[in-house]
Amino acid sequence: MTEDRIISTEGKKTFIFQTSGSTGEPKIVKKDYENLVAEAQDMADFFNVSKDTTIVSTVSPEHMFGTTFNVMLPKVAGCKVEPERVFYPEDLKDYGKYIFVTTPSFLEKLAKYKFTFKYKPIMIITAGAHLSDDVFEYFEKMCPVTDVYGSSETGVMAYRKSYKDLLKPFDNVQFEQRNGDVVVKSEYFSEPEFVLGDDLEFYNDGFRVKGRKDRIVKIQEKRVSLDFIENNLKSNNLIEKAYCLNIDDKLCATVVLNSEGRKFLKDKGKSELLKELKIFAKFNCFGEVIRCKRWRFLYDLPINNSGKVDGKRIREIFDTNVTYPNIIDYSLNNNIAQFCFVFPQNSNFFKGHFTDFPILPGVVQLFFAKEYIKDVFNLDFAVQKVKKVKFSSIIKPEMQVCMSLERKESSVDFKYFKDDKVFSSGTFVL
Repeated sequence: MTEDRIISTEGKKTFIFQTSGSTGEPKIVKKDYENLVAEAQDMADFFNVSKDTTIVSTVSPEHMFGTTFNVMLPKVAGCKVEPERVFYPEDLKDYGKYIFVTTPSFLEKLAKYKFTFKYKPIMIITAGAHLSDDVFEYFEKMCPVTDVYGSSETGVMAYRKSYKDLLKPFDNVQFEQRNGDVVVKSEYFSEPEFVLGDDLEFYNDGFRVKGRKDRIVKIQEKRVSLDFIENNLKSNNLIEKAYCLNIDDKLCATVVLNSEGRKFLKDKGKSELLKELKIFAKFNCFGEVIRCKRWRFLYDLPINNSGKVDGKRIREIFDTNVTYPNIIDYSLNNNIAQFCFVFPQNSNFFKGHFTDFPILPGVVQLFFAKEYIKDVFNLDFAVQKVKKVKFSSIIKPEMQVCMSLERKESSVDFKYFKDDKVFSSGTFVL
Protein backbone atom coordinates (compact mmCIF):
# COMPACT_ATOMS: atom_id res chain seq x y z
CA MET A 1 0.00 0.00 0.00
CA THR A 2 1.44 3.34 -1.01
CA GLU A 3 1.25 6.55 1.01
CA ASP A 4 -0.18 8.51 -1.93
CA ARG A 5 -3.34 6.44 -1.53
CA ILE A 6 -3.90 7.78 1.99
CA ILE A 7 -5.35 11.20 2.80
CA SER A 8 -6.21 12.74 6.17
CA THR A 9 -9.41 14.72 6.72
CA GLU A 10 -10.70 15.91 10.09
CA GLY A 11 -8.28 13.66 11.93
CA LYS A 12 -9.38 10.55 9.98
CA LYS A 13 -7.27 8.46 7.65
CA THR A 14 -9.03 7.84 4.35
CA PHE A 15 -7.81 5.34 1.79
CA ILE A 16 -8.26 5.92 -1.94
CA PHE A 17 -8.97 3.06 -4.33
CA GLN A 18 -9.57 3.10 -8.05
CA THR A 19 -11.82 0.51 -9.60
CA SER A 20 -12.83 -0.08 -13.19
CA GLY A 21 -14.87 -3.29 -12.92
CA SER A 22 -15.34 -4.57 -16.45
CA THR A 23 -16.17 -1.23 -18.06
CA GLY A 24 -12.67 0.21 -18.24
CA GLU A 25 -13.89 3.56 -16.88
CA PRO A 26 -11.98 4.62 -13.71
CA LYS A 27 -13.98 5.17 -10.53
CA ILE A 28 -12.63 6.55 -7.25
CA VAL A 29 -13.65 4.80 -4.01
CA LYS A 30 -12.83 6.19 -0.55
CA LYS A 31 -12.68 4.13 2.66
CA ASP A 32 -12.05 5.24 6.24
CA TYR A 33 -9.33 3.42 8.14
CA GLU A 34 -11.89 2.27 10.71
CA ASN A 35 -13.89 0.53 7.98
CA LEU A 36 -10.84 -1.41 6.84
CA VAL A 37 -9.91 -2.42 10.39
CA ALA A 38 -13.45 -3.64 11.14
CA GLU A 39 -13.50 -5.70 7.95
CA ALA A 40 -10.04 -7.18 8.55
CA GLN A 41 -10.84 -8.09 12.17
CA ASP A 42 -13.98 -9.92 11.11
CA MET A 43 -12.05 -11.78 8.39
CA ALA A 44 -9.31 -12.75 10.84
CA ASP A 45 -11.97 -14.18 13.18
CA PHE A 46 -13.98 -15.82 10.40
CA PHE A 47 -10.96 -17.61 8.91
CA ASN A 48 -9.38 -18.22 12.31
CA VAL A 49 -6.04 -16.75 11.17
CA SER A 50 -3.24 -17.48 13.62
CA LYS A 51 0.07 -15.67 14.08
CA ASP A 52 2.08 -18.57 12.69
CA THR A 53 0.28 -18.30 9.32
CA THR A 54 1.76 -16.70 6.19
CA ILE A 55 -0.37 -14.91 3.61
CA VAL A 56 0.78 -15.69 0.05
CA SER A 57 -0.96 -13.80 -2.74
CA THR A 58 -1.28 -13.30 -6.50
CA VAL A 59 -3.25 -10.09 -5.90
CA SER A 60 -1.83 -6.56 -5.86
CA PRO A 61 -2.44 -4.57 -2.63
CA GLU A 62 -3.47 -1.68 -4.90
CA HIS A 63 -6.89 -3.33 -5.20
CA MET A 64 -9.48 -3.59 -2.44
CA PHE A 65 -9.28 -7.40 -2.26
CA GLY A 66 -5.49 -7.21 -1.95
CA THR A 67 -5.64 -4.47 0.70
CA THR A 68 -8.10 -6.47 2.82
CA PHE A 69 -6.27 -9.80 2.77
CA ASN A 70 -2.63 -8.86 2.07
CA VAL A 71 -2.34 -5.75 4.23
CA MET A 72 -5.09 -5.24 6.79
CA LEU A 73 -5.78 -8.86 7.79
CA PRO A 74 -2.10 -9.53 8.67
CA LYS A 75 -2.05 -6.20 10.54
CA VAL A 76 -4.91 -7.14 12.87
CA ALA A 77 -4.11 -10.88 13.08
CA GLY A 78 -0.37 -10.43 13.57
CA CYS A 79 0.46 -13.04 10.93
CA LYS A 80 3.22 -12.94 8.33
CA VAL A 81 3.03 -11.82 4.69
CA GLU A 82 5.15 -13.18 1.87
CA PRO A 83 6.62 -10.01 0.29
CA GLU A 84 7.03 -11.58 -3.18
CA ARG A 85 3.79 -11.57 -5.15
CA VAL A 86 3.06 -14.83 -7.00
CA PHE A 87 2.76 -14.47 -10.79
CA TYR A 88 3.27 -18.09 -11.91
CA PRO A 89 2.66 -21.43 -10.18
CA GLU A 90 6.43 -22.02 -10.11
CA ASP A 91 6.72 -19.02 -7.78
CA LEU A 92 5.00 -20.98 -4.99
CA LYS A 93 7.52 -22.19 -2.40
CA ASP A 94 7.52 -23.98 0.93
CA TYR A 95 6.07 -21.29 3.23
CA GLY A 96 5.12 -23.70 5.97
CA LYS A 97 1.57 -22.97 7.12
CA TYR A 98 0.13 -20.58 4.54
CA ILE A 99 -3.11 -19.19 3.11
CA PHE A 100 -3.22 -18.70 -0.66
CA VAL A 101 -5.05 -15.50 -1.69
CA THR A 102 -5.84 -15.37 -5.39
CA THR A 103 -8.41 -14.68 -8.11
CA PRO A 104 -10.74 -17.06 -9.99
CA SER A 105 -8.91 -16.34 -13.26
CA PHE A 106 -5.59 -17.53 -11.75
CA LEU A 107 -7.23 -20.70 -10.40
CA GLU A 108 -8.91 -21.30 -13.75
CA LYS A 109 -5.55 -21.36 -15.52
CA LEU A 110 -4.11 -23.75 -12.93
CA ALA A 111 -7.08 -26.12 -13.22
CA LYS A 112 -6.89 -26.05 -17.02
CA TYR A 113 -3.41 -27.60 -16.86
CA LYS A 114 -4.26 -30.00 -14.00
CA PHE A 115 -2.00 -28.20 -11.53
CA THR A 116 -1.40 -29.73 -8.10
CA PHE A 117 0.33 -28.04 -5.17
CA LYS A 118 3.80 -29.27 -4.26
CA TYR A 119 3.39 -27.30 -1.01
CA LYS A 120 -0.30 -27.34 -0.16
CA PRO A 121 -1.90 -24.28 1.50
CA ILE A 122 -4.14 -24.69 4.53
CA MET A 123 -6.84 -22.84 2.57
CA ILE A 124 -7.51 -20.84 -0.58
CA ILE A 125 -9.34 -17.50 -0.44
CA THR A 126 -10.49 -16.16 -3.80
CA ALA A 127 -12.47 -13.12 -4.93
CA GLY A 128 -12.74 -10.57 -7.72
CA ALA A 129 -15.01 -12.45 -10.15
CA HIS A 130 -17.24 -15.50 -10.39
CA LEU A 131 -15.50 -18.77 -9.52
CA SER A 132 -16.92 -21.45 -11.80
CA ASP A 133 -18.25 -24.59 -10.13
CA ASP A 134 -15.90 -26.94 -12.00
CA VAL A 135 -12.77 -24.99 -10.93
CA PHE A 136 -14.13 -24.74 -7.37
CA GLU A 137 -14.72 -28.49 -7.27
CA TYR A 138 -11.22 -29.19 -8.66
CA PHE A 139 -9.45 -27.26 -5.89
CA GLU A 140 -11.67 -28.14 -2.95
CA LYS A 141 -10.54 -31.75 -3.39
CA MET A 142 -7.05 -30.52 -2.42
CA CYS A 143 -7.77 -28.09 0.41
CA PRO A 144 -10.55 -25.85 1.84
CA VAL A 145 -11.62 -23.08 -0.56
CA THR A 146 -13.66 -19.96 0.23
CA ASP A 147 -15.12 -17.92 -2.60
CA VAL A 148 -15.70 -14.35 -1.37
CA TYR A 149 -18.27 -12.02 -2.92
CA GLY A 150 -17.61 -8.31 -2.55
CA SER A 151 -16.78 -5.05 -4.28
CA SER A 152 -14.43 -2.10 -3.90
CA GLU A 153 -17.31 0.05 -2.66
CA THR A 154 -18.67 -2.35 -0.03
CA GLY A 155 -15.73 -4.57 0.87
CA VAL A 156 -16.57 -8.22 1.51
CA MET A 157 -20.26 -9.13 1.60
CA ALA A 158 -20.75 -12.90 1.37
CA TYR A 159 -19.03 -16.24 0.90
CA ARG A 160 -19.44 -19.87 -0.08
CA LYS A 161 -17.27 -22.79 1.03
CA SER A 162 -18.30 -25.36 -1.57
CA TYR A 163 -19.22 -25.30 -5.24
CA LYS A 164 -22.57 -26.78 -4.19
CA ASP A 165 -23.37 -23.87 -1.86
CA LEU A 166 -25.21 -20.63 -2.40
CA LEU A 167 -23.60 -17.41 -1.18
CA LYS A 168 -24.24 -16.52 2.47
CA PRO A 169 -23.78 -13.04 3.99
CA PHE A 170 -21.02 -12.46 6.52
CA ASP A 171 -22.42 -11.87 10.03
CA ASN A 172 -22.03 -8.10 9.99
CA VAL A 173 -23.48 -7.59 6.51
CA GLN A 174 -27.20 -7.11 5.86
CA PHE A 175 -29.04 -7.29 2.53
CA GLU A 176 -32.41 -5.71 1.88
CA GLN A 177 -34.57 -5.90 -1.24
CA ARG A 178 -36.16 -2.55 -1.96
CA ASN A 179 -38.13 -1.43 -5.03
CA GLY A 180 -36.36 -3.86 -7.33
CA ASP A 181 -32.90 -3.01 -5.97
CA VAL A 182 -30.68 -4.76 -3.44
CA VAL A 183 -29.35 -2.53 -0.66
CA VAL A 184 -26.41 -3.60 1.50
CA LYS A 185 -25.41 -2.28 4.94
CA SER A 186 -22.24 -3.02 6.91
CA GLU A 187 -19.41 -1.49 8.94
CA TYR A 188 -17.01 -2.03 6.05
CA PHE A 189 -17.87 1.24 4.28
CA SER A 190 -18.69 4.76 5.49
CA GLU A 191 -22.08 5.37 3.85
CA PRO A 192 -25.25 4.27 5.69
CA GLU A 193 -26.07 1.91 2.79
CA PHE A 194 -25.08 1.06 -0.75
CA VAL A 195 -27.29 0.09 -3.72
CA LEU A 196 -25.75 -2.82 -5.58
CA GLY A 197 -25.39 -2.90 -9.34
CA ASP A 198 -25.64 -6.70 -9.24
CA ASP A 199 -28.85 -8.59 -9.82
CA LEU A 200 -29.21 -11.08 -6.92
CA GLU A 201 -31.61 -14.00 -6.63
CA PHE A 202 -32.46 -14.93 -3.02
CA TYR A 203 -33.40 -18.34 -1.61
CA ASN A 204 -34.10 -19.57 1.92
CA ASP A 205 -30.48 -20.64 2.47
CA GLY A 206 -28.58 -17.97 0.52
CA PHE A 207 -28.41 -16.20 -2.82
CA ARG A 208 -26.68 -16.22 -6.19
CA VAL A 209 -25.49 -13.44 -8.49
CA LYS A 210 -27.40 -13.47 -11.77
CA GLY A 211 -25.41 -10.68 -13.44
CA ARG A 212 -24.89 -6.93 -13.59
CA LYS A 213 -27.79 -4.54 -13.90
CA ASP A 214 -25.49 -1.89 -15.32
CA ARG A 215 -24.63 -4.10 -18.30
CA ILE A 216 -27.79 -2.83 -19.95
CA VAL A 217 -26.68 -0.58 -22.83
CA LYS A 218 -28.46 1.45 -25.46
CA ILE A 219 -27.77 0.42 -29.06
CA GLN A 220 -29.74 2.08 -31.85
CA GLU A 221 -31.91 3.58 -29.10
CA LYS A 222 -32.86 0.09 -27.85
CA ARG A 223 -32.02 -1.25 -24.39
CA VAL A 224 -29.83 -4.33 -24.81
CA SER A 225 -28.65 -6.76 -22.12
CA LEU A 226 -25.02 -7.67 -22.75
CA ASP A 227 -25.22 -10.42 -20.11
CA PHE A 228 -28.13 -12.03 -21.99
CA ILE A 229 -26.21 -12.11 -25.28
CA GLU A 230 -23.04 -13.44 -23.61
CA ASN A 231 -24.98 -16.26 -21.94
CA ASN A 232 -26.69 -17.01 -25.25
CA LEU A 233 -23.33 -17.23 -27.03
CA LYS A 234 -21.87 -19.47 -24.32
CA SER A 235 -24.76 -21.88 -24.80
CA ASN A 236 -23.33 -22.68 -28.27
CA ASN A 237 -21.25 -25.87 -28.27
CA LEU A 238 -18.38 -24.15 -30.12
CA ILE A 239 -17.81 -21.38 -27.57
CA GLU A 240 -15.91 -21.44 -24.29
CA LYS A 241 -16.19 -17.75 -23.30
CA ALA A 242 -17.81 -14.58 -24.60
CA TYR A 243 -17.73 -10.89 -23.77
CA CYS A 244 -19.94 -8.28 -25.43
CA LEU A 245 -19.74 -4.50 -25.49
CA ASN A 246 -21.13 -1.44 -27.22
CA ILE A 247 -18.71 0.47 -29.47
CA ASP A 248 -19.95 3.39 -31.56
CA ASP A 249 -23.56 2.25 -31.22
CA LYS A 250 -22.68 -1.22 -32.53
CA LEU A 251 -22.99 -4.53 -30.71
CA CYS A 252 -19.53 -6.16 -30.60
CA ALA A 253 -18.67 -9.69 -29.47
CA THR A 254 -15.35 -11.09 -28.26
CA VAL A 255 -15.35 -14.88 -28.44
CA VAL A 256 -13.06 -17.63 -27.16
CA LEU A 257 -13.61 -20.88 -29.06
CA ASN A 258 -13.26 -24.29 -27.44
CA SER A 259 -11.32 -27.09 -29.16
CA GLU A 260 -14.39 -28.08 -31.18
CA GLY A 261 -14.86 -24.46 -32.25
CA ARG A 262 -11.22 -24.11 -33.31
CA LYS A 263 -11.54 -27.29 -35.39
CA PHE A 264 -14.71 -25.89 -37.00
CA LEU A 265 -12.84 -22.67 -37.82
CA LYS A 266 -9.91 -24.59 -39.30
CA ASP A 267 -12.08 -26.89 -41.43
CA LYS A 268 -14.83 -24.49 -42.59
CA GLY A 269 -13.43 -20.97 -42.18
CA LYS A 270 -14.61 -17.81 -40.44
CA SER A 271 -17.57 -17.05 -42.74
CA GLU A 272 -19.21 -20.40 -41.97
CA LEU A 273 -18.42 -19.98 -38.28
CA LEU A 274 -20.10 -16.57 -38.22
CA LYS A 275 -23.20 -18.03 -39.87
CA GLU A 276 -23.28 -20.54 -37.04
CA LEU A 277 -22.83 -17.94 -34.29
CA LYS A 278 -24.88 -14.99 -35.52
CA ILE A 279 -28.17 -16.59 -34.52
CA PHE A 280 -26.86 -16.57 -30.91
CA ALA A 281 -25.56 -12.97 -31.00
CA LYS A 282 -28.75 -10.98 -31.23
CA PHE A 283 -31.23 -9.32 -28.91
CA ASN A 284 -34.95 -9.06 -29.59
CA CYS A 285 -36.38 -5.79 -28.31
CA PHE A 286 -40.14 -5.47 -28.88
CA GLY A 287 -39.95 -7.08 -32.31
CA GLU A 288 -36.79 -5.27 -33.45
CA VAL A 289 -33.62 -7.34 -33.53
CA ILE A 290 -30.22 -5.91 -32.59
CA ARG A 291 -27.49 -8.03 -34.18
CA CYS A 292 -23.75 -8.25 -33.55
CA LYS A 293 -21.86 -6.16 -36.11
CA ARG A 294 -18.23 -6.73 -35.12
CA TRP A 295 -16.35 -9.81 -33.88
CA ARG A 296 -12.99 -10.65 -32.37
CA PHE A 297 -11.85 -14.25 -31.86
CA LEU A 298 -9.20 -14.50 -29.12
CA TYR A 299 -7.36 -17.38 -27.48
CA ASP A 300 -8.63 -16.09 -24.11
CA LEU A 301 -10.33 -13.05 -22.60
CA PRO A 302 -7.76 -10.55 -21.25
CA ILE A 303 -7.83 -10.22 -17.47
CA ASN A 304 -6.80 -7.15 -15.45
CA ASN A 305 -4.81 -7.16 -12.20
CA SER A 306 -7.93 -7.60 -10.09
CA GLY A 307 -8.88 -10.78 -11.93
CA LYS A 308 -11.76 -9.32 -13.96
CA VAL A 309 -12.32 -9.22 -17.69
CA ASP A 310 -10.34 -6.23 -18.96
CA GLY A 311 -12.93 -4.26 -20.92
CA LYS A 312 -10.43 -1.49 -21.64
CA ARG A 313 -8.01 -3.93 -23.28
CA ILE A 314 -10.81 -5.47 -25.36
CA ARG A 315 -11.75 -2.00 -26.62
CA GLU A 316 -8.12 -1.48 -27.61
CA ILE A 317 -8.22 -4.72 -29.60
CA PHE A 318 -11.34 -3.58 -31.47
CA ASP A 319 -9.83 -0.12 -32.03
CA THR A 320 -6.85 -1.59 -33.90
CA ASN A 321 -9.09 -2.20 -36.95
CA VAL A 322 -6.68 -4.95 -37.99
CA THR A 323 -7.99 -8.36 -39.04
CA TYR A 324 -6.97 -10.86 -36.36
CA PRO A 325 -5.69 -14.29 -37.44
CA ASN A 326 -7.77 -17.44 -36.98
CA ILE A 327 -6.33 -19.34 -34.01
CA ILE A 328 -6.15 -23.06 -34.74
CA ASP A 329 -4.36 -24.15 -31.56
CA TYR A 330 -2.23 -22.77 -28.74
CA SER A 331 -0.26 -23.80 -25.69
CA LEU A 332 0.86 -21.78 -22.67
CA ASN A 333 3.62 -22.94 -20.37
CA ASN A 334 4.84 -20.33 -17.88
CA ASN A 335 7.34 -18.19 -19.80
CA ILE A 336 6.76 -19.87 -23.17
CA ALA A 337 3.68 -19.60 -25.40
CA GLN A 338 2.97 -21.00 -28.84
CA PHE A 339 0.12 -20.19 -31.23
CA CYS A 340 -0.81 -21.82 -34.52
CA PHE A 341 -2.96 -19.68 -36.75
CA VAL A 342 -4.02 -18.75 -40.29
CA PHE A 343 -4.03 -15.25 -41.76
CA PRO A 344 -7.18 -15.22 -43.96
CA GLN A 345 -6.99 -14.14 -47.61
CA ASN A 346 -9.47 -11.30 -46.97
CA SER A 347 -7.41 -9.78 -44.11
CA ASN A 348 -7.22 -6.01 -44.58
CA PHE A 349 -3.40 -5.91 -44.38
CA PHE A 350 -3.08 -8.03 -47.56
CA LYS A 351 -4.89 -5.41 -49.66
CA GLY A 352 -2.50 -3.41 -51.79
CA HIS A 353 0.51 -5.39 -50.57
CA PHE A 354 1.55 -7.06 -53.85
CA THR A 355 -1.86 -7.51 -55.50
CA ASP A 356 -0.90 -10.48 -57.66
CA PHE A 357 1.28 -12.11 -55.01
CA PRO A 358 0.06 -11.11 -51.50
CA ILE A 359 2.38 -11.78 -48.57
CA LEU A 360 2.18 -11.05 -44.83
CA PRO A 361 3.99 -7.73 -44.22
CA GLY A 362 6.84 -7.77 -41.73
CA VAL A 363 5.29 -4.89 -39.78
CA VAL A 364 2.15 -7.02 -39.28
CA GLN A 365 4.24 -9.90 -37.95
CA LEU A 366 5.83 -7.52 -35.42
CA PHE A 367 2.42 -6.08 -34.53
CA PHE A 368 0.84 -9.43 -33.66
CA ALA A 369 3.93 -10.62 -31.77
CA LYS A 370 3.67 -7.46 -29.65
CA GLU A 371 -0.12 -7.83 -29.16
CA TYR A 372 0.13 -11.43 -28.01
CA ILE A 373 3.02 -10.57 -25.68
CA LYS A 374 0.75 -8.00 -23.97
CA ASP A 375 -1.96 -10.52 -23.19
CA VAL A 376 0.00 -13.73 -22.63
CA PHE A 377 2.42 -12.19 -20.14
CA ASN A 378 0.06 -9.44 -18.92
CA LEU A 379 2.51 -6.74 -19.98
CA ASP A 380 1.39 -3.20 -20.70
CA PHE A 381 4.76 -2.27 -22.11
CA ALA A 382 6.32 0.28 -24.39
CA VAL A 383 8.85 -1.41 -26.61
CA GLN A 384 12.34 -0.01 -26.03
CA LYS A 385 13.57 -1.54 -29.27
CA VAL A 386 13.37 -4.64 -31.42
CA LYS A 387 16.69 -6.32 -32.11
CA LYS A 388 18.02 -9.31 -34.03
CA VAL A 389 15.03 -9.06 -36.40
CA LYS A 390 15.36 -11.43 -39.33
CA PHE A 391 12.84 -12.15 -42.09
CA SER A 392 13.91 -15.43 -43.65
CA SER A 393 10.93 -16.44 -45.78
CA ILE A 394 7.49 -15.21 -46.86
CA ILE A 395 4.13 -16.04 -45.28
CA LYS A 396 1.23 -16.31 -47.72
CA PRO A 397 -2.52 -15.94 -47.06
CA GLU A 398 -4.29 -19.04 -45.73
CA MET A 399 -0.96 -20.62 -44.76
CA GLN A 400 -1.00 -22.27 -41.33
CA VAL A 401 1.96 -20.98 -39.32
CA CYS A 402 3.00 -20.98 -35.68
CA MET A 403 4.39 -18.23 -33.49
CA SER A 404 6.40 -18.87 -30.33
CA LEU A 405 7.02 -16.34 -27.56
CA GLU A 406 9.63 -16.81 -24.84
CA ARG A 407 9.82 -14.34 -21.99
CA LYS A 408 13.19 -13.62 -20.41
CA GLU A 409 14.17 -11.22 -17.63
CA SER A 410 14.15 -8.04 -19.74
CA SER A 411 13.08 -9.21 -23.19
CA VAL A 412 10.74 -11.48 -25.15
CA ASP A 413 11.90 -13.57 -28.12
CA PHE A 414 9.46 -14.25 -30.97
CA LYS A 415 9.59 -16.64 -33.91
CA TYR A 416 7.20 -17.40 -36.79
CA PHE A 417 7.72 -20.93 -38.11
CA LYS A 418 6.23 -24.08 -39.61
CA ASP A 419 7.85 -27.40 -38.78
CA ASP A 420 11.59 -26.75 -39.24
CA LYS A 421 11.14 -23.70 -41.44
CA VAL A 422 11.58 -20.27 -39.79
CA PHE A 423 9.83 -17.31 -41.44
CA SER A 424 10.95 -14.57 -39.07
CA SER A 425 12.38 -14.01 -35.60
CA GLY A 426 13.56 -11.29 -33.26
CA THR A 427 13.63 -9.91 -29.72
CA PHE A 428 11.52 -7.21 -28.06
CA VAL A 429 13.47 -5.39 -25.37
CA LEU A 430 11.20 -4.49 -22.43
